[in-house]
Amino acid sequence: MRDEHGGLIGGRYRLVEPVGQGGMGRVWRGRDERLERQVAVKEVLLPPGLDAAERELMLQRMMREARAAAGLNHPGIVTVHDVVEHEGAPVIVMELVPGQSLAAVLRQEGRLPAARVAEIGAAVLDALAVAHAARVVHRDLKPDNILMAGPRVVLTDFGIASVADATTALTGTGTVLGTPAYMAPEQLEGRGVTAAADLWSLGATLYAAVEGRPPFSGDTLTALYVAILTQDPAPARYAGPLADVLTALLVKDPADRASLAQATRALADCAAPDGPGRAPSPKAADRAPSPKAAGQDRAPKAAGRNRTAPATVLDSPSNPQPATAAATAPAPPDTPAQPAPRALGRRTLLLAGLGAVAAAAVPTAYYLTRPRTDPHGRTPAAAPPTSHTATVNRVAFSPDGKSLASASDDRTIRLWDTTTARTTAVLTTYTGTGTEALSLEPAGYVTSAAFSPDGKTLASSNDTDVVQLWDTDTNRTRIPLIGHKDAVESVAFSPDGKILVTCSEDLTARLWDVAAGRTTAVLSAPTGYVLAAAFSPDGKTLAICSRSRIVRLWDVATARITATLTGHTDEVQSVAFTPDGKTLVTASLDRTVVLWDVATGRNTATLTGHTEGILSVVVRPDGKTLATAGYDQTVRLWDIATTRSTATFTGHTGGVMSVAFSPDGKTLASGSRDHTVRLWDVATGRGQIAGQPEVRATGTPSPPTAG
Repeated sequence: MRDEHGGLIGGRYRLVEPVGQGGMGRVWRGRDERLERQVAVKEVLLPPGLDAAERELMLQRMMREARAAAGLNHPGIVTVHDVVEHEGAPVIVMELVPGQSLAAVLRQEGRLPAARVAEIGAAVLDALAVAHAARVVHRDLKPDNILMAGPRVVLTDFGIASVADATTALTGTGTVLGTPAYMAPEQLEGRGVTAAADLWSLGATLYAAVEGRPPFSGDTLTALYVAILTQDPAPARYAGPLADVLTALLVKDPADRASLAQATRALADCAAPDGPGRAPSPKAADRAPSPKAAGQDRAPKAAGRNRTAPATVLDSPSNPQPATAAATAPAPPDTPAQPAPRALGRRTLLLAGLGAVAAAAVPTAYYLTRPRTDPHGRTPAAAPPTSHTATVNRVAFSPDGKSLASASDDRTIRLWDTTTARTTAVLTTYTGTGTEALSLEPAGYVTSAAFSPDGKTLASSNDTDVVQLWDTDTNRTRIPLIGHKDAVESVAFSPDGKILVTCSEDLTARLWDVAAGRTTAVLSAPTGYVLAAAFSPDGKTLAICSRSRIVRLWDVATARITATLTGHTDEVQSVAFTPDGKTLVTASLDRTVVLWDVATGRNTATLTGHTEGILSVVVRPDGKTLATAGYDQTVRLWDIATTRSTATFTGHTGGVMSVAFSPDGKTLASGSRDHTVRLWDVATGRGQIAGQPEVRATGTPSPPTAG
């Protein structure tokens, strides 16, 4: 293929012009004559000095690995269309991705801002999650193999990837495949290469992107090897909040290296506008309201219902209230240490901005935790013992409406009396892995909580593979549910309470027989982390969204897909059925809410109005109203019949992660990254901030568009 302009490969791929060459191959722009489309054609160059037997073994191995790569399906992985042999060498036919490599971008722009590098890293990790789940290891991850195609970040060159369970070593001849500056120590030493090697390479790549140079260097190849194997990386000067992530990825022992899930969470927090160590940009700071300004008008009035803004602050320093029921697990100290900031796998925080706060008056809100006074997201110096001290990921009402559960990154679940808005119990979740018993070490982050329909059980998930069930009468844990292989993102009970669905970063959702504590079905979602699920009112259908733009409907009895809903242009974060089961509602980071006819799978309406990605949607028990919330720090109400926004609730100073209606529909709860939980009086919008005179605000949201 060296000079084959116009040549035909595999009987259908016409070579047009060479577009690049590296140590392992040459890439051509080509044309698929059969399908009449442009493609990239890569000729894999075998190492020199191989005898006939070694060459044949290498050829067979690379063909097998290329075919394994062809089975990967993810927008962040270049699509492999075909693998053919030409003149004794493997040729890989791929999609032609327009854009530059990260290496080219670095050559043109120099080092990149830490937030942008975090976004790139998070996108690559999302792609690696799919590859590693398929037991494919890249082996040569470096800036040259990351393509920047507009907003899309694409990982390419799996042509020398190693199938994780393969027994034949590519380095049997002494030839090292890959780029030494970005290769893990175990790879340089010729030891078994696992998925952890890709994480090292990503750490080295991100280091180079943010610092403008690789983490290790040497005047000779030997000196470079010695540096990687024995020395610490050069101190990072520009990494800022990325520094800890890079350190964790560049640990020499793969057993101690950061896992993919850990790195994903850390990078997403670094990429988020209010991530660790990052002050908001001036634009973001301007639109992030302080508590004092929360009641001010924010935009011209439009169609919708006015709300008054006063709120009642409870469990603040002026109104302390200790927990009245302790969990089996020891309660956290009065001022628990802030855990490392977490960005949930189910939410692509790197895509989120603080967003302009939509114009609207604020209805009544009870602050169930002390309101934050620092718009930069720092923990208050002296938080009261009954307040959350980190992001609130999920809120859930008990079936009788008397209790509210809130799950937080501060490692706790708090139970609240909804009448007095005071804490009644603090539950601390614990870690566990595989079949091991729960340890005494608190889990890092509580991702979700849900009450059973009879109210006797509370299910919770955290950033481990363990799901805990709590007895709500005693607040004691029952036997944990163990089976997932990575962090569990959310939990939901079936209407009869017999089945629990758990959604995990291991790319599966599991159905559990609650009474028996065993898995009855495993639902696979190869498109990414499974984020959330909802049962239809009759319990026969399950809607599941994963880290992709699609939603799948599953038949619960047969565990088979019955429909695939497409139309969103970004990740779907939340799903909910209307009480009659005829409509499914989905909320996405593309800032839209879509209503679907369950019977036909047709989009019946698209609601717009949020200025940033939407994280949560819930249907009011009467089936007439929706509530949505997201990164723009607002909660919106929508009339389902008219598809118009009827009110916008403002006051949170961080993205709103979750909303929930009380069983009677009179109260709406919301949990936020500002560490607070609020109860909104939906009907009257009246209330008072404790210790302050009533303050009113006016304003209405702009009407949405229907599609």
